[in-house]
Amino acid sequence: MKRMIWYEWKRIWQSRLTQFAVIGCILFLLFCTWSNIRQIQTTDGEGNQVTGMAAVKALKETERITLDQETVTAIMQEYLDYTENPDTASDDPELQYLSEEMYRTWYLPNRNLLNQICGTYIQEGQGNMSDRQLFERNLGKDFYESRKERVQERLTYYVDLGSVTPSEADWWDEQDDKVGEYTYGNYKVWEILISNLPWILFIMMIVCVGIAPVFAGEYQSKCDSLLLCMKHGKHRLILAKLTASFVYASVLYWGIVLLYSAVLLIFVGTDGWDLPVQLLYSGMPSSYALTTSQAYLLALLMGYVMTLGLGGLVLLLSALFKNPYVVIVTALLYLCVPLFLSTNSGGYLWVHLLALLPEKISEFHFASYIAYSIGNIKMTLPTASMIVNGLCAVIFSGLAYLFFRRHQVNR
Repeated sequence: MKRMIWYEWKRIWQSRLTQFAVIGCILFLLFCTWSNIRQIQTTDGEGNQVTGMAAVKALKETERITLDQETVTAIMQEYLDYTENPDTASDDPELQYLSEEMYRTWYLPNRNLLNQICGTYIQEGQGNMSDRQLFERNLGKDFYESRKERVQERLTYYVDLGSVTPSEADWWDEQDDKVGEYTYGNYKVWEILISNLPWILFIMMIVCVGIAPVFAGEYQSKCDSLLLCMKHGKHRLILAKLTASFVYASVLYWGIVLLYSAVLLIFVGTDGWDLPVQLLYSGMPSSYALTTSQAYLLALLMGYVMTLGLGGLVLLLSALFKNPYVVIVTALLYLCVPLFLSTNSGGYLWVHLLALLPEKISEFHFASYIAYSIGNIKMTLPTASMIVNGLCAVIFSGLAYLFFRRHQVNR
């Protein structure tokens, strides 16, 4: 059995199309990783705009701050004091009512921190309010009570929209209670990694290219009748093909993901791995009680199971169709067409079914409040997605086994 799996594994990799696709995907994603690093920008303590590795160096100097109520109030008061002091204030709203020097040397270096505070206090319809107006109105107001209000506003909105049921909203409210006090710091690398989840689509495409000929290639070469007449042709050989296909998908997925993740972590650093994922969504509440690194690992695991689910579907198509290129085109259409279908339109069923498709990994974020209910059991989108796509991988590969084993051989 091991020799059969090894033989089928080598057959997948010996395809020129697969080799070119894998090499092209790796080179493209490494270029995108380099571009990610080049595009990092921030303002250093002297008010200078820096990019690339200079920005990485400046971000490493970000002070870790526990955002308790006393600290939040002190930051707000410090800003308001600057806007009232004639030496540091101005009437220019574009400078946030600060002097140009104070805007460059204090506001810009602390802009992300101030945005975290503003994003928690700002209410619906206050989008045009300046930081000064927002801080004046909310100075001394409990930071985490305001955050809870934003969560409840968002849940009410989704219930009214029909994408979340009242019982799911109550469940999310309970989950949100697990989110603790924020610690602020440098989280840039994790923000980049999580924003790069759409890259998984390229890996999915290469998986489709690699395993599309597993059964369809036998039809095309007229070897199917010979294989099925062999001693183990109707059982072990088919299992070897299925196993080699999933091993190929696994090695390809984790190999590429770990490669570009390692490059980013080496050059940008691992700072912020233990910070709350809520920092990544300053303008939206998030009720996932996870750190940034935990969130990234969960997203990668979800992407992996989605890739296996897609792999099972491609194997089924390969067992049904006689031409590998038809399988590739069909699989790529399945990957691409739903990208143009919005989860913001349609009813509850539409939103929840669409979110489970493998290609929708490109739209997933941890500020999502999509939940799935089975009786009294509630689960998040990542959990439901892994269950459904894992089952799809098993069911589709089982059907592929049956269809290839029982198909009508052309004599």
